[in-house]
Amino acid sequence: MEKVVFLDRDGTISKDSVNHIKSWEEFHFLPNAKQGLKQLHQHGYNVIIITNQSVIARKMVTLAELDFIHRKMIQEIEAAGGKIKTIYFCPHHPDDGCSCRKPNPGLLLRAIQEHAINPKQSYMVGDRIMDVEVGKVVECKTILIENEQGLSELQHSRMKPDYIAHDLVDVAQWIIQDYKTRKK
Repeated sequence: MEKVVFLDRDGTISKDSVNHIKSWEEFHFLPNAKQGLKQLHQHGYNVIIITNQSVIARKMVTLAELDFIHRKMIQEIEAAGGKIKTIYFCPHHPDDGCSCRKPNPGLLLRAIQEHAINPKQSYMVGDRIMDVEVGKVVECKTILIENEQGLSELQHSRMKPDYIAHDLVDVAQWIIQDYKTRKK
């Protein structure tokens, strides 16, 4: 698989919540998210979501409820002309010490292996420095979606993204241009 964009979910595709997203009613797409996903799909990018979902370990949501949220999200994205290839999620609590919870690379490494992805030709997009960190570990180009928390973390981090974007439309346009530049 040549053209791959790994995306965080909360804060990147949907509005994040300090109380966690526990139902479809609490899931709200960010402005321009569906349009950005449509542009990526139209330009042949495979979008794979990589997301921490500790709501499972916290017993706030069942696996079936999380699956329902993801199915509804995918339906709306497809109705808008976008496509999600697959979703990888970490169900563990931050204190569990697992290898799959970002910024650990377990989920990305699994996706890379299962789909024969060249990470050096891929992109990791998220709204937190942990998304940048995990992308850098596997040698993806990284993009930070600007928000107050992510920009604050950036000031105190040695990790710097390759690009800082306003939203997923900005992400899509930058990736499409960057890919053309790389292929020359």
